[in-house]
Amino acid sequence: MSASAAGRAAPPRVLRSTRVPHARSSGRAASAPSSKSDAQGSFQVTDTHKETGELAREWIADVFENVDYERVMSSADAFEASGEYIKQEDEDEELRYGEFDMGFFVAVVEACEPLLDVLEGDGDGGGNGDPGAFVDVGSGRGQIPVLAAALRPWLRCTGLEYMPVLHAIAEQAPGLRDEFARAMDESRKQSLRNALGPRFDSPAPLTFTRGDMYDPHTLNNATKGAALVFMFSTKFSVDETSRCLKVSKALREALPVGAVAVTVNNVLDEADGFALQMRLNGPDSERAGGSTAYIWRAV
Repeated sequence: MSASAAGRAAPPRVLRSTRVPHARSSGRAASAPSSKSDAQGSFQVTDTHKETGELAREWIADVFENVDYERVMSSADAFEASGEYIKQEDEDEELRYGEFDMGFFVAVVEACEPLLDVLEGDGDGGGNGDPGAFVDVGSGRGQIPVLAAALRPWLRCTGLEYMPVLHAIAEQAPGLRDEFARAMDESRKQSLRNALGPRFDSPAPLTFTRGDMYDPHTLNNATKGAALVFMFSTKFSVDETSRCLKVSKALREALPVGAVAVTVNNVLDEADGFALQMRLNGPDSERAGGSTAYIWRAV
């Protein structure tokens, strides 16, 4: 069913966003690394990752096609905030954002798997064998948590988003995902199982929180129990002196030792207690030359 079906209005102009302070920063990304990781062996985004990402993109686009935008915009603060967001986005490029490439994300999660095995396992990592949570900071409409939930076991997949209208869309994602799965034909389900793995049939629970990542209490609550925190941080604010993400210190204080953090095109501060494990280059349709994912471990 399309978004223009009965009871659903055409979608407003919305993009993925994150909470960024009004003071402008240069947004300069860290220097591009080599095409292979320079810490933990080599890892690359392959054609298989890209093909898997395209299948995932089509599936998630169909899931979100049935967003009830009348319900989204029925909230006065969401309606008002959407207009303010569009105005700010037009005036300040720090608020302009896109969606992370899904094939690249599949590769990132695969690259993190050895670190997650140590953290969650019952061996030297001190884990109890139970999966931790996945948290997307600046999650927009919630597409990356939906994909993450189908890739591997998680305690839950959570999105933290500042903009009310985007959060209101994300809140519909759990129901939309499950409704679409029930209606999907078996051949398409099998294609997605083959691409994403057996967790497609029993994905992790989805939860979404509206809040400001620069508020330590909000960040602590959102990342509770996190095994992996993902930040599509190209436009996140960076410190003028260190050139590291301003959220770095608060994030480290929120995470247990061994937790994994992934940032994109900007870096965390090793002085805050992060150790760089891997760099991974991948495609980005909105960025010439692609993007770089930095995989960190809290130490």
